Amino acid sequence: MKSLIYKFNKPNKLVAAFDLDGTLIKTKSGNKFPKNAEDYQYAFDNIQEKINELLLQKYKIVIFTNQRGIGLNKIKKEEIVNKIEKLFPFAEYFISTDKDLYRKPMIGMYDKFIELNGKITDMFYVGDAAGRKGDHSYDDINFAYNSKIKFYTETQYFKNKKEDVKPYCPEQKGKVNDISQMKVYDSNVVIMMQGFPGSGKTSFVKDYIRVNKINNYLHLSNDIQKTKAKLKKEFNKGIENNSLIFIDNTNATKNNRKEIIDLIKNNEDYSVIGIHITTDEEMSKALNKQRYFISITDKDYKGKVYSKLGNVVYNVYKKRFEEMELNEGFYKIYKFLPDIKLKYCFI
Repeated sequence: MKSLIYKFNKPNKLVAAFDLDGTLIKTKSGNKFPKNAEDYQYAFDNIQEKINELLLQKYKIVIFTNQRGIGLNKIKKEEIVNKIEKLFPFAEYFISTDKDLYRKPMIGMYDKFIELNGKITDMFYVGDAAGRKGDHSYDDINFAYNSKIKFYTETQYFKNKKEDVKPYCPEQKGKVNDISQMKVYDSNVVIMMQGFPGSGKTSFVKDYIRVNKINNYLHLSNDIQKTKAKLKKEFNKGIENNSLIFIDNTNATKNNRKEIIDLIKNNEDYSVIGIHITTDEEMSKALNKQRYFISITDKDYKGKVYSKLGNVVYNVYKKRFEEMELNEGFYKIYKFLPDIKLKYCFI
């Protein structure tokens, strides 16, 4: 837990949780970022009054804050801790310093708090990132949504301002498809997947195998075989066995696809089918973050441990993307939009 800094005292069933920057404190200078270690003050005139009311009602005060600057060595850990200890000496805090499971709107900080604190009877969270005009993100409102706790904006809580805010989760855009609608291929076919990282390609392969009860198949990908040499070796074994072969990569370019298509160019028994998973970039990113979080936090999860992919991976895919075409050697090409409902709002 090198990327999580925290202070925890003792359990309490009543919890009032807050974001830090823009919610409890702001800069004296008016700058977006503090110009020095002393450039901070209460964000609202009634902060102390409202916090004291909570303390009298026996609420525990907890601060959840993203501080990527610490991880990047742009801010010293002590600088953030000193701000909290000086203005809120009674508060417990959880500080995320990297872009991992602890960074809001992911709920690693919340999960760690619950692990230490135990069950709660009442908890709410106040933050300034709620997707409003001028807000930098949905991080705070989505953090509360993912944690299944009540949410207030900083102006709702400290200024009694009426605001209509909602968490944001991507949704599939367009008419979704079902595996049962697909033609069944069970042997002597190479099914080549295409789509953004995290778009649902692997889920499609698993569902296709399960729904159609296919036994003689190979599921190949760079993630599984690691090298082209190993993938091609397994591929050739599949050809010998007349297997249904899935190539579960992004397959963004014609050159990528040509390497596989050329392997069966002179094999009259085999055909190549293209499946383009059309999940868009926003949903694919959210899915990638969700599978990353679940694969490293769910104790019952037994699959592959995924990494969280950065924007660069998606930008490279978009830049290189060439849509599959029949003249490359495909027998058929299908577009498929999976029916996806997100468990978490990670954007």
